[in-house]
Amino acid sequence: MNRFVCKYKYFNIVFFLFIFLIILSVFGILWIRSNVIAVEYRLSQLEEKKKNLLREQKMLLAQKSSLTSIARLEKGEVFSLHFPDRKKVIYITQDFTNSVNRVSFNKRD
Repeated sequence: MNRFVCKYKYFNIVFFLFIFLIILSVFGILWIRSNVIAVEYRLSQLEEKKKNLLREQKMLLAQKSSLTSIARLEKGEVFSLHFPDRKKVIYITQDFTNSVNRVSFNKRD
């Protein structure tokens, strides 16, 4: 018996180290698994948000097309549209020295 203990004197240290590594690896696997589940949950929330935003974008495009349709103008729903007088049209440019230009069919002075 004494020879057995002497021959394997580091057996207890190796055994406890092995048990510790097994327990540590189990907790590591559980931690990684919980993080993967959390990422999957966040990803599903983002996909749902993306789906809602795409639905809202489609609704806004449909609303824009209905507001800017020619058929709406032909029905006469918009009464305040009229062609401006050419003498009253003013273009504002980036050039600050001559910032206001009048546009008309009359010759310039």
